[in-house]
Amino acid sequence: MNLSARLLRPSWIALSLIAACLRAQDAETWQSGYTGAEATGPRVLGYWRFEPGAETADSSGRGHTLTFAGAVASPTGKFGGALESFPGGATQDVRHAALAAARPTLSPQGAFSLEMWIKPKADLRAEASPVLVDKKYVAHSDYQWRLTAADKGGARRLLVSLGFGEASETYRSEPFTLGTEWQHLAFTYDGAGEVRFFRNGGSLGGGRQPGRGPITAGPRALSLGDRGGSTYAGFPGWIDEVRLCDGAREFRPFAVSFEIERRTWRRMEAAPTVRVVVRNLTKGTSAPAALKLGWEGLEQVAATVPSLAAGASQTVPVRFDTTLRPDTYRLVARLETTGEPRLSSEESIELTLVGRPLPHQMPVVMWGINSPDAILKELPRLQDLGFTHCLAGGVDFGRIWEAKSPIAPVREDRLAATRAMLDHALARDFGIALTLSPGHWLKERPDLQRVDRTGKPYAPRGDVNAALPGLAEFGFNVGASLAQAYHAYPAWQAALINTEVRDSSQPSFSAADQAAYRAFAGVDIPAEITTKRGVDWRKLPGFPADRVIPDDHPVRRYLHWFWTVGDGWNPLHTAVHRGLHSTGRDDVWTWFDPAIRAASVGGSGGSVDVLSQWTYTNPDPPRIGYFADELFAMAAAAPHRPRVMKMTQLFWYRTQSAPKKAGPEHIASPFDDHDPDAAYITIAPLHLRESFWMKLARPVDGLMYHGWQALVPTDSTSGYRYTHPDTKEEFRRLHRELLARLGPTLRQVGDRRSDVAYLDSFTAQMFAGRGSYGYSNEEAYLALLHAQLQPEVLFEETLLQRGLAGYRLLVLADCDVLPASVVARIQEFQRNDGLVLGDENLAPAIRPDLRFPRLTRQRKGDVDHAAILAQAARIRDALAKRYRGYAESSEPEVITRTRTTGEADYVFVVNDRREFGNYVGQHGLVMEHGLPATAQISVGRTDGHIYDLFAGRPVPSTARDRRLSWTAALGPGDGGVYLVVPRPIRGVEVSGPDTLAPGASAEFTAVVRDDAAKPVAAVVPVHLLLQDPAGRIAERSGYYGAKDGTVRVSVAIATNDRPGLWTMQVRELASGTQARHSFRVAGPTQPKR
Repeated sequence: MNLSARLLRPSWIALSLIAACLRAQDAETWQSGYTGAEATGPRVLGYWRFEPGAETADSSGRGHTLTFAGAVASPTGKFGGALESFPGGATQDVRHAALAAARPTLSPQGAFSLEMWIKPKADLRAEASPVLVDKKYVAHSDYQWRLTAADKGGARRLLVSLGFGEASETYRSEPFTLGTEWQHLAFTYDGAGEVRFFRNGGSLGGGRQPGRGPITAGPRALSLGDRGGSTYAGFPGWIDEVRLCDGAREFRPFAVSFEIERRTWRRMEAAPTVRVVVRNLTKGTSAPAALKLGWEGLEQVAATVPSLAAGASQTVPVRFDTTLRPDTYRLVARLETTGEPRLSSEESIELTLVGRPLPHQMPVVMWGINSPDAILKELPRLQDLGFTHCLAGGVDFGRIWEAKSPIAPVREDRLAATRAMLDHALARDFGIALTLSPGHWLKERPDLQRVDRTGKPYAPRGDVNAALPGLAEFGFNVGASLAQAYHAYPAWQAALINTEVRDSSQPSFSAADQAAYRAFAGVDIPAEITTKRGVDWRKLPGFPADRVIPDDHPVRRYLHWFWTVGDGWNPLHTAVHRGLHSTGRDDVWTWFDPAIRAASVGGSGGSVDVLSQWTYTNPDPPRIGYFADELFAMAAAAPHRPRVMKMTQLFWYRTQSAPKKAGPEHIASPFDDHDPDAAYITIAPLHLRESFWMKLARPVDGLMYHGWQALVPTDSTSGYRYTHPDTKEEFRRLHRELLARLGPTLRQVGDRRSDVAYLDSFTAQMFAGRGSYGYSNEEAYLALLHAQLQPEVLFEETLLQRGLAGYRLLVLADCDVLPASVVARIQEFQRNDGLVLGDENLAPAIRPDLRFPRLTRQRKGDVDHAAILAQAARIRDALAKRYRGYAESSEPEVITRTRTTGEADYVFVVNDRREFGNYVGQHGLVMEHGLPATAQISVGRTDGHIYDLFAGRPVPSTARDRRLSWTAALGPGDGGVYLVVPRPIRGVEVSGPDTLAPGASAEFTAVVRDDAAKPVAAVVPVHLLLQDPAGRIAERSGYYGAKDGTVRVSVAIATNDRPGLWTMQVRELASGTQARHSFRVAGPTQPKR
């Protein structure tokens, strides 16, 4: 952080020296050499003293005898003999080392410490960088320790390189003046990414590389005094007392440490306190010491640490001011002892302050990654592609089950790793979604299985009976355990509950299950029930000829109970959700997926905040729209109205897109040369593009994706394979360029109330085997989309609650069997001039106004697409004189959909014109290449002004026959969104104070106005750029959605912000107009000119 002191106000530091007799690890007795257990104990891995008569001996007793290779023994060591080495280099490439043969104990698998005494020779060249110890050479294994060349001031640093197999990390100490006297040097590695350096008992700093673990053992010999291979870099001087130990040892007489819950904080969070703890590590009473504390660049505060008994400590609390501007801040603590020898130790800690999140940002979730190490590794790539969240896993369900109450969800080391990852994620302003599936763990317990009518567990794939007593309490404890462990970490922002857990669920007939249903219904479980998918009506004697059944038909009643509460999963999800919210983190949102892999009845996911479902785009990308609309129908049927997010799978099953065949039936694929056995291949980029627009055309609250290994190259052995490099580039464009600017606007825009209803019949699913279950049977719906209709999926219960008032068209596909109450509503709808479209499977009690054939796919991409378009044409022709949709395209392959807020429409267009390509198209199953399309788009309003929200410009339009129309030219697989408002946009204005004092806050307002000088009655995308006098982009900059044409932004000037003239620049992204407001931040008096 390069900030001049004049720009910073003094930090507030409270000094309170509190004695605390806490024992700490004793400091090593390096001043006098090692004897006894410190020389030969189990923690000592190697110890070389170069004593006369035993110059090559390993004093640890482990047998690492040395061989001199250019270096020589010397009698003038620090405590007897020494190793004398000599310089080497490009002009004198000769080895001067003592070598110990490679053995496993010389490659510690965990924390370790390495130390020595050195006495440099006076002829050590400033430009030389001599090696002290090397077991690494150029490999990514083991360790190398050397001195850097001297800087212009003559100072050097210690440098350690550690190998981790696939890569190495380099750590540098703080600079110091080497001199030619005997001096003790040491470094420690904690086995988890952190190195610390020491000189003469004082700290020389260190570094931390998150995500690293133990070093990788290599085959090379241990080289003392020189590099392990050419070009040699011998140390010109004497070396003594070389000791390699297991564990990170302590070399300071005092330990100065920092205690704080985390290292990253949101700006304006409650100010945390850093507890600076000074401990006496010697075995006797310490002399008084002086402690200097301060945030780097700020005023320091001095304190005196009195004499401390062995192991005693003092604590100095230091407040971290979270009102400062977002940046990284370094707290430095320097301790200097009195008396002789005078020792000093300087320690520091860096804390990061990140800006407050902007409102209404659209989450982009990578459904995967999982481990803390993998997240730390992949965070840069995730953010580069536009992801805002990813999954993190890790719960020891067994310990929570045994405890029967909330406890730490994992071991302490794993808990620390997850918390460190959360800290790092917050520093990058990235959100983490914890994933927890107690249901999957419970499935492994044979005593909790569902049982069939004979009392035996279902085979071969059983399932836990989630309705059993006590399991909901366990679910709550699991959620509460995670909440208690991570509630203090703002990067924890979401949780996935019990994903994909319901597939094996079946009716259970244990005594507890039968008693539960009897308590609910007053009768036993019907004898016909054998499966959750219902009973074929053809097998029920005396079934009504009109296929209309009573609402309380015994089979229907039981299955409705089963799918809502009876199988126990929805109540269990609710229990976990409640546990996750038990610490007051109401900002954390929970979700369940796949939420519509269930019958069409409300309740899937229990009380979670968000419902989601994944979809494969093949063979037709618009299919994602149907399953998204089913999610909205599921949400509408839930009392608490959960939000909806939609997931696209980033891979395809090869069997469904490019099947592998042998012999004469073989068809080549472009990935055969590098991934011939790929079972799951990357989604084609234009399918990704088209599905992206299909999701945005709906009021989703977030986008989700799964299949990281198919999106980017990795070294994973996962079945998902990276077979199309262009997909990741398209992903980046869609989410970094498009979604970033439009997301905050679209999250505030609702849906347009449709006048076309599409019934998902629970009754037909249970008696005729219908339903999509989130995967199939979307053909009728796709035909409606291409017919320029905007259907809304309704469940039976929603139809009964709302009625059909306001709808003009009702589509009944796969409605073989219906309940009497629904039939009555439909017949009433027809009497009120509502139109009914039905297929040949429609229950005979309903006489549709238009009957259309049921489509069955032929597994030929072009043939099936043509059949859907032909069906769409039949529907449109039949409705031509009776119904016209609000938004229409002249081209059936350009799909339209409208969202509305107030008098403003947001008209989405998606180009579904496709052909076979050479990625998978040669197999004939999927048309993966897009074609350009130009269409006339019209909406049912007599006038208005149109703006292309992606291009940021007005669009010419014409009004005719009570419709407003314009031309949309779309690239392959492309989409767009047009804002239609009653009055034209005149421009944008921004206002706020002219001056602000450091530490003060003020509201700035940007208003997008129409030609009548009124705020535009719409949500308009706006970009706000706030810059200080040096051009630094300040907090609150970014994309916004100006609801009712207005954005109000609270700007808090930090006490360390630059004084001078600040600028706020606002650009509205509908017509492209801009405005600017400048204000002055007070500071030191400017010099007179």
